[in-house]
Amino acid sequence: MPAGNPYMRGDAPVANGFDRVEMCARALEDLPEYLQEKVVLTDLEVRREGPTYAIDTLNALKPFFPKDTFTLILGSDAAANFDSWHKAAELKKLVEILVVKRPGVVASSSSNKSHYPEIEIDALDISATAVRQVLASGQDASPYISDSVLDYIKERGLYGCK
Repeated sequence: MPAGNPYMRGDAPVANGFDRVEMCARALEDLPEYLQEKVVLTDLEVRREGPTYAIDTLNALKPFFPKDTFTLILGSDAAANFDSWHKAAELKKLVEILVVKRPGVVASSSSNKSHYPEIEIDALDISATAVRQVLASGQDASPYISDSVLDYIKERGLYGCK
């Protein structure tokens, strides 16, 4: 679920919410079918007016999935700031939190360890911010983005891409 208007973000995303939903849709189409079947993409947050809060999103989803348990999956950087999120204490009571460690983070370093369960995945060692910088500088972003998403970015001139 692409974020709508994240209240903690200092600057607005360079692609609007509906462009980000479309990029997610294209990225999902690039996955093997068995993975596509496990993912549901929603534009719930980008359709919401004003700042978007995880607690509001969860409360909007729960009636549709009353018997399900929700897991909030965060990157290491988001997990480090989780306690400053809007209604974080209430949110912690409603979801399980799972942290995906950024590749290259030293596991034994106590400053890099969150107090939530963590997993490591086989992922690229690059942030979304760095990918946007690659695009803006005109460098080749194909190692980081699927062809269909990259085509969309170029077609729409997103992130300073020409």
